[in-house]
Amino acid sequence: MNNFKYTWQQVVLHWISAVVILWALISGFYVALVPVSFEVKNIVSFVNVSVTALFIPVFCVRWYYRHTTAQSVDAMGNNNGRLAHCVHESIYWVTAIVLVTGVLMMDRPMDIFGWVQLSQVLTDALWLAWFKWVHIAACAVLAGLVSLHICAVIMHELSGRRLLKRMFF
Repeated sequence: MNNFKYTWQQVVLHWISAVVILWALISGFYVALVPVSFEVKNIVSFVNVSVTALFIPVFCVRWYYRHTTAQSVDAMGNNNGRLAHCVHESIYWVTAIVLVTGVLMMDRPMDIFGWVQLSQVLTDALWLAWFKWVHIAACAVLAGLVSLHICAVIMHELSGRRLLKRMFF
């Protein structure tokens, strides 16, 4: 077994990403699929837009660290290692698509916790609808990838391969 340990920066960025992505996916799908009041939908939308807008630079730093610091090459020579690498890369790319389309689908200025307002990027209804469709599809794909990632971690932990200890201080 590889004893690779992530840097403290990678650990912090991983857990910030995990919390933001899980919150945004769960709360976003909840208000989209479960009948909730208009007020709840607005609050969740406001929080999600604010949190994910603040997450964009964090995500960029995380992606930078991924490509500039040593990575675990544990089992990369076998099919499981290659599959894990592909899933991780897919999570990065799909997250990027979700974040970009989230900004591009906004049909109003983005209010970030009342601190700052960012102008709406696009105004054409056709493009707004297209980016919203891509955003929803990418969120569904991301939810599947994150679920697969969590299941793989659980499987490894239950089989005695302690991956989580590498993702803590």
